[in-house]
Amino acid sequence: MNALIVDDSSTMRKIVSLALGGAGYSTQEAENGRVGLEKTMLGGVDLVLLDINMPEMNGLEYLEAKSKISSIAKVPVVMLTTQDEKELQEKALSLGAKAYLVKPFKKDDLVATLSKVL
Repeated sequence: MNALIVDDSSTMRKIVSLALGGAGYSTQEAENGRVGLEKTMLGGVDLVLLDINMPEMNGLEYLEAKSKISSIAKVPVVMLTTQDEKELQEKALSLGAKAYLVKPFKKDDLVATLSKVL
């Protein structure tokens, strides 16, 4: 399984990448939603882990844009963000996110959530 980690924090991308690598996932990284969308469109992405607050294109904008591109619309997205407001969770889920995790996360919770989504 190839996961794309979209987060503006390089440290967070590395933490998530290490957690997923230990669970057998291969990973790619993107520093914002725009770059993440481009990488998703290139193909080979089985799952996206997506932050909300990012420059250029935030996570909600990414979800909106992805849903309009038929070739990638069905790629599952799991939100992984510090934003725990119920309104944001509902918005992300209504835009197509399959799950919503709040940072900091436990590796076991992350891997279990990805297993359910996939």
